[in-house]
Amino acid sequence: MLTRVTAGAAALLIPVAFVSGCSNNQASNAPGSSSTTSGTAASGAETITAQLKTADGTPVANATFDWSNGYATVTVETVAGGILSPGFHGLHIHSVGKCEADSVAPSGGAPGNFNSAGGHLQVPGHTGHPASGDLTSLQVRSDGTAKLVTTTNAFTKADLSGPEGSALIIHEGADNFANIPPRYSVDGKPGPDEQTLATGDAGKRVACAVIAPASATAAPTTTTAPTSSAPAAPTTTTAGPGA
Repeated sequence: MLTRVTAGAAALLIPVAFVSGCSNNQASNAPGSSSTTSGTAASGAETITAQLKTADGTPVANATFDWSNGYATVTVETVAGGILSPGFHGLHIHSVGKCEADSVAPSGGAPGNFNSAGGHLQVPGHTGHPASGDLTSLQVRSDGTAKLVTTTNAFTKADLSGPEGSALIIHEGADNFANIPPRYSVDGKPGPDEQTLATGDAGKRVACAVIAPASATAAPTTTTAPTSSAPAAPTTTTAGPGA
């Protein structure tokens, strides 16, 4: 009798252990579980967040850059309606991590909002159009709100985080990406002119966010000047003006 009771008790324990094992497996696959988080971290994902603001400091939109598997996923979403006009707005990464109101471009010229952010980002070895920093345009709905999710492999996180830094800018108008056929001409020259190539004719800069700030070492300093009396040239190269 003792043997039969012992065997019966052992048989009852087996289903209990099996059910317990299923519960553990289901919990590990639930959304937000530690296994999901650690799996994302293991794949090498990286994230940068920034907030776009107008020249007077009014928040316009939040931006997120997520890198994974060789691609950047860029998400831009407005925080309130009524600031951006309905329609398409050029969205570009610029080559200097500054968002200064009424500022001058690194190469000089007339002041304007966020001109200190320089021209469109071009990664080393790339000179064509669209530029490396040209993103899909932001389409604003009739209520003034917008959300964009786009992907690109035109730049890496390191490209945005160098000594000059980088900035994200929303423009007042649509970007034509210099897509002007040769059958159109200006002053006898076919295709897009220099301004169109540089700006996409997207108009003024209405909102800006520093993605990565320009480092202090990026600006010319007296410590880098030679000991001779001749004036020293700046030790850094910055992008020219652009949209």
